[in-house]
Amino acid sequence: MNVLMIVPDALRSANLGCYSYPKKTSPYIDKLAKEGILFKNAVSTASHTMPAMVSMFTGLDPITHGVDGPKTYDVWIKGKLWKKWKQPFEILKENEYITAGCDQWMYAGLKYVEVKDLKNAIGKYKNDKFFLWWAPYQTHLPYNPKSPYDAMFMPEESTISESTKEKLRIVKSTMIIHKPGLVSKFEQQQAEGILEPATHPRSAGPMTFLEEDKSAIMALYDGEIRSQDEEIEGYIRKLEELGILDDTMVVLTADHGEEIGERGSVGHSSCSLAGTLYDEVVKVPLIIRYPKALPEGKVVETQVSLTDVMPTLFDIMGFETPKETEGHSLMPLTKGDNADFKEEAYLETTPCGWQALQGDERKIYAIRTPKMKLIYNYDPNNKDKCSYELYNLKNDPGEKRNLIYDMPDVANQFKDKLHNWIKKPSFLLNK
Repeated sequence: MNVLMIVPDALRSANLGCYSYPKKTSPYIDKLAKEGILFKNAVSTASHTMPAMVSMFTGLDPITHGVDGPKTYDVWIKGKLWKKWKQPFEILKENEYITAGCDQWMYAGLKYVEVKDLKNAIGKYKNDKFFLWWAPYQTHLPYNPKSPYDAMFMPEESTISESTKEKLRIVKSTMIIHKPGLVSKFEQQQAEGILEPATHPRSAGPMTFLEEDKSAIMALYDGEIRSQDEEIEGYIRKLEELGILDDTMVVLTADHGEEIGERGSVGHSSCSLAGTLYDEVVKVPLIIRYPKALPEGKVVETQVSLTDVMPTLFDIMGFETPKETEGHSLMPLTKGDNADFKEEAYLETTPCGWQALQGDERKIYAIRTPKMKLIYNYDPNNKDKCSYELYNLKNDPGEKRNLIYDMPDVANQFKDKLHNWIKKPSFLLNK
């Protein structure tokens, strides 16, 4: 069997038809969901790319692998810390799999063959056992969908103010958009004339978003999803043309979600410099299609995490999951809704993601269950700014009412669990 894993950057599940979105943003993704299994409540481990992708590929919590930004990434790479255990890509290679993926990053030392064109790669490896992964960028800022998707979901022009139109121009052309008074690492380096080599062109600038801007910006984002949906259809069609679709496990997920004005920002931590762990940036799609082992059209309501992806794939492929893995196979959930499964998911991020300035050591941690979420905002350099938030996700899915003082017993239970998780040993030498 083969594996094709498609991981669009910043694709929020809330904007897909198969996740009950009313607009027709994702007809082909919806078709995949009907042909496979849809996990209704999948959450990432972070709100920016690198820590979430390392968690997905290793099955490790971010607190364990420790890769939360450029500084810790350098420690991981220079110390070759991934060699402390037999990670999944190594096991795939031992079992004669071609491991290949897009060249955006060589994720934290997990080496694989670089791919420039996914369709060509599918054709090239059609007679091999392959594990291909692809991280398309359309749903990442800037949002500038091609025609006709640029106008497909846009409100009537007469309803869009001139102020909003100017903001749309910026959203279409700018990668890092933050509130006034903040500075990204990119902007700091640009001002000092010492830009580091970038994996893609960047642009940045301040912007204040209002509620009246949200629908038009959402329309651009929805247009990007529709364009992304078309691209994904092309990859699946290629598998069909080659006669290997049903021999290929197709996995669709995302590294994290995206804020579209919910908190006055657009993007996620590495773009908005106001990273959070609210559901709009941590809930992600997870769809797996493989008719030879999985039921068709099943919807799993149980909360799952990106750390569960590789253990699930290994379970289906018949490989033993490394003992260090912290995720769990989702196969029991595919066979019965009442399967016993972990209740908590743990998350960690830095507010500015990859754009944090030197000396910024702020962290945000969270523990999430299907009903409750506790968030811990931590600043080691300013203890007065450390704070907790507690939300009832069933009654307050928008996470608007902080119950930290209303439910002290519940809050203390979650605090104990979260702080025990934060204390877990890490692979990082300086932990």
